[in-house]
Amino acid sequence: MAFRTLTPLWTGGVEAGKMERIHETGIIGSLRWWFEVFMRGFGGMVNDPTKDERSGFDSEKYKKSQATDERARLRDAGLCDVSQVFGATGWRRRFRLTIIDQTQRDTSLPTPISADRTNSRTNKKPTWWFPDQPRSGNLTIQMQSLDRYFPAGVIGGLLQFVADWAAVGAKAQMGFGVVEPVSGRVDTRPLYDWLVAAAGNRQYPKLPNLPNLQNIFLARIQLQNATDQSTFNLKYDLRQLFAGQQNTKLRHFIMGTVEDGRMAAKVKMSRPYCGGLMRIWGWIPDQADVDSDKWDREKVVDAIYKHLSTNYTLQVWREMNSPRDSVTPNNVDIKVFSQSLLGLGGEDDAARLLCLPANRTD
Repeated sequence: MAFRTLTPLWTGGVEAGKMERIHETGIIGSLRWWFEVFMRGFGGMVNDPTKDERSGFDSEKYKKSQATDERARLRDAGLCDVSQVFGATGWRRRFRLTIIDQTQRDTSLPTPISADRTNSRTNKKPTWWFPDQPRSGNLTIQMQSLDRYFPAGVIGGLLQFVADWAAVGAKAQMGFGVVEPVSGRVDTRPLYDWLVAAAGNRQYPKLPNLPNLQNIFLARIQLQNATDQSTFNLKYDLRQLFAGQQNTKLRHFIMGTVEDGRMAAKVKMSRPYCGGLMRIWGWIPDQADVDSDKWDREKVVDAIYKHLSTNYTLQVWREMNSPRDSVTPNNVDIKVFSQSLLGLGGEDDAARLLCLPANRTD
């Protein structure tokens, strides 16, 4: 599968803050994160990383399992549905992912970069620093199944979903990692079929809440005269939605912080691509141990939605069981929602990445 970068790509490397090439581990890590999101949404078995749960294959438990289904036998042997695919102690990953890297170091990006805003507290422009240049260009991602029970097309479908909606690699919160398949869309049906077969009725604890399709939102906006600075303007503006003396903890919970212990942002956004498109996505839990007893997921998500729809051309907003969803509003069926996100629903949902070279019409 050949891809081209639409925004620069970062995967990290052996030396912290440096990247001499695209690393497979950086791609696999982001794919695993999204696979967990899907599997939790389908009620599959996914270990909780916040509780330091570890999957590990126990051959004796596997032999003693009375299950007739291979997935169930592997669960009995200690492997959650994600680890069955992406590997765990005593169990190798079910696929091999190899990258043929034709990218080059992207020296065109400004570093550091400042938002076109002034912080009222410091009277300075908020600035972000990048220790090394990311990479841009073409890369080929080759996938090979290592297990007769596993079709490599599952990973191909997952890559297509991420190409449509999110980003691969690391530092997505800095706008990196939007890619597009060069030769048309990849079939997402194998991914959907695998998820349906592994579906269950598992419920995940409210605290800490983990990302799944039922608390994810995915959006795309259109900007005029967009530049790299536009990403950081939006990042700053979204932080300000939750600013104020009483909301410091809330702001850090939603948009991340490096103060008093690093916390990853739950809202990501891309750099502009294809003449002014930007994508924004994130997960906001139903419950959270922040803002005392005032936590209100609906209020948080609606604030983000209103900011985007008021200040930009909001092309698409996807969110399960919500009137805000621009394709299947108020839908509660995880299968219907997933089919739509994966381009299998039959409707023209504007979900596909519309950034094709002039000589392509597919």
